[in-house]
Amino acid sequence: MTTTMDESVAVHDHVPPRPVSKLPELAPIAARRKAADKLIETFNLDEEAASCIADAVVDPAELRRSIETPTQLAITGGTLLAVRAKVWARRTLPDIRNPRIGTARRHPIAVEPGTDEESRFAPVGDPTSEGTTPHLTVEVESAEHMRWASGLAARAVIEANDWRYSIRNQGVLTEVWLVATRYDHTEDGSPALWAMTTAEGSSRTTAAHDILGIGNSIDAVVTAASDTYMRGQIKELNTAFEQGPTTKQSEALRCETLPALILVGYQPLSGGPDRFSSAVKSLVALRHVDAPKAWGDGPEMESLADEALAVMEDRGILTPLRRRWFAGSISRAQANAAHLPTDQAIRAAEIIALFTSDDQLVRDAIRDAVTRQSTRKRITKNVRVSLAVALIVRAVAGEGASPDRVRRYMQHGFVAVRDRYFKPTHRTADVVVAEALDELDQDPAGDAGPARLELAARSAYPLIATLSLWADRGTKDNPNADDRRRPGEVIDTMLTSRLGIRQLHRAIVDHHEGRSTLRAVNEDGSIRRTEDRAQDQTLNDVYLRSTFPKPGSPQRPTSTDTPDDALRDAAAQLGAAVRAVEDAMAAIRGVKALDGTDHVETVGVDRNHVREWKNVLDDATSDLEFWGRIWERRNRGARAAARRDDNWEAEYDDDPDRAVEAWEDEEADDLKVVS
Repeated sequence: MTTTMDESVAVHDHVPPRPVSKLPELAPIAARRKAADKLIETFNLDEEAASCIADAVVDPAELRRSIETPTQLAITGGTLLAVRAKVWARRTLPDIRNPRIGTARRHPIAVEPGTDEESRFAPVGDPTSEGTTPHLTVEVESAEHMRWASGLAARAVIEANDWRYSIRNQGVLTEVWLVATRYDHTEDGSPALWAMTTAEGSSRTTAAHDILGIGNSIDAVVTAASDTYMRGQIKELNTAFEQGPTTKQSEALRCETLPALILVGYQPLSGGPDRFSSAVKSLVALRHVDAPKAWGDGPEMESLADEALAVMEDRGILTPLRRRWFAGSISRAQANAAHLPTDQAIRAAEIIALFTSDDQLVRDAIRDAVTRQSTRKRITKNVRVSLAVALIVRAVAGEGASPDRVRRYMQHGFVAVRDRYFKPTHRTADVVVAEALDELDQDPAGDAGPARLELAARSAYPLIATLSLWADRGTKDNPNADDRRRPGEVIDTMLTSRLGIRQLHRAIVDHHEGRSTLRAVNEDGSIRRTEDRAQDQTLNDVYLRSTFPKPGSPQRPTSTDTPDDALRDAAAQLGAAVRAVEDAMAAIRGVKALDGTDHVETVGVDRNHVREWKNVLDDATSDLEFWGRIWERRNRGARAAARRDDNWEAEYDDDPDRAVEAWEDEEADDLKVVS
């Protein structure tokens, strides 16, 4: 298994490769001629157009059968006729004037042809036809014009709609739409070139050509017109198949043939388009211009998540009841009767733990479910979190927030949890918080352990579902506008202090009790009051980010009435000063010499200034280390001191003087550690 950054993908999370099979032999010329004759007889095709189609088809017998029952494709104003057959990828040409090129086209009215590589020729014009005759005609200046246009289209398609990852593993699964097309060369006197050209499916065909190692599709079509060449390619791959193909050879075996819908006729209605070319354009527009509206991220992820649960149930990973509980398909009363948790925070933790699990059975189930509906999607951690969130937010109702907004925020609510697997439990929040505090006491500077991770997973739901913690920060009237942390990163910061851990616990408890607003707490866990002592302090995004700021950037309190507040204010000023030093250092490095190098690396800075700055910074570093150790000792020692008091009461009941001596000795040891 390979891992990199948080977008790393395990081998088992890739689209599963489709098994390969031996390629059929190239059909004899006589069989292709027979299929071409039937096309001419049935659809009145031009002889060269019919031959173009028959030569591209893998099995002429399959084509003849399809001719007997052509597919009817309704458009506004008429009906197009089509036949289905597999075709050789090398004998098909991606549209050299693909609309995806869009604004990359340099029209002569704007840029004189030949000015640069992108405008070496004028863009290729739209195809035309002679009335309803079922083939297209495209005018090009020369063979070189075609090669240039083909290369430009291929680059644009790969950049905008790259199918290569899916097609390497699966081949082309859905039909490409093809039309016999004649390319007339208007300036160099070359003979016309006939090619089966994509009306729809250029992206998939371009990807297949790229995987086959085809440099330019025009050259490929011209070369593949040779039967000798095609038989050589087929023989080479079939030999590899028999001997055991390499990964690259398997990819080629999948890409040598494409399923196709070949447009071969047009029946206009009264008032409809009177040209075959206009009818083809209308059909393609129904797919791309006036296409069905995409589901969007929310519905898409819900569909994929439901399928993942179904696969897990089929494979025995989930029972039918737990599958329905995860899917949100049973009521809280039904869950209670089935001895399943009714606390939505616990359900959220269970779901996120399941979908981010390292269990290979679970990961295989998720992969298979997703790739059944989307062969281009890699199953990254972010995708698994998105699937989990789609199920988690089904519990959002009456929270005062729209599910879609909560879903967007919740997507960023599991940072440490996503990257470090934990085993969720059904323990009460009180038990989990006690263990989380113990973890903090034992290793204040270490990574969060299982209890703190579970606390983070549970608390994300109430904090985000009630909009006490946001993901999009904005800038207007926001004192923390420069705090761009994701919700999960704020929660992770809270895991590093006793106050933060108790605040996460209070959020879980308040939400479970049905409170519409969550309350703030003091370090001992008691409810915090507002400054005027009139009411409980409620949680919101500004309060949480100010109370638990990102490292190095403490926020200034609203008042400095107490020593704690005054210290927070002074620390906030120190944080700002450190950031200013950082900016100043960057400014010094940013001064460039005439040759582009850092000027300070050549001339340096006055040694007297450097010595004075360094002395100040060294003294500050020493003080900061000392203060940090005091904070660590204080946060680690509070609970330890309470336990120590209890132990001494038992150990020194009969000797109070020895108890005092033991206390003083341990305090002295702690001070040695600090200093």
